[in-house]
Amino acid sequence: MAVGGIGLSFTVDTSAVTPLFDRLRSALKKLDPHVANLVRNNIDELLRKDNLVVLVTHFNKDDMNSEICLYPSEGLLGITQAVFSKRYEDLLPSTLTELVVANENHKASK
Repeated sequence: MAVGGIGLSFTVDTSAVTPLFDRLRSALKKLDPHVANLVRNNIDELLRKDNLVVLVTHFNKDDMNSEICLYPSEGLLGITQAVFSKRYEDLLPSTLTELVVANENHKASK
């Protein structure tokens, strides 16, 4: 039995991540260069781990259409939350964060 005329189409939906990246890009321009570099390093780390965005594929067998949706990962949401709330210490590696917290606690106890 020959099957002819079967087509498969793909669409990509970036509507969940594009506005987030646009806002983050705009915020980076206004940050101190050291903080902006820290943000970029965190994003690079997520890219290396292949954990920047989450891909969700929806397939409709009736029309043979596959839609790929991109959503921000928890790591990316954490980075953007730290930037937008100006909690830059959240971007530091955990060992440095512990040092910052210990230093702040020491200052507060004086």
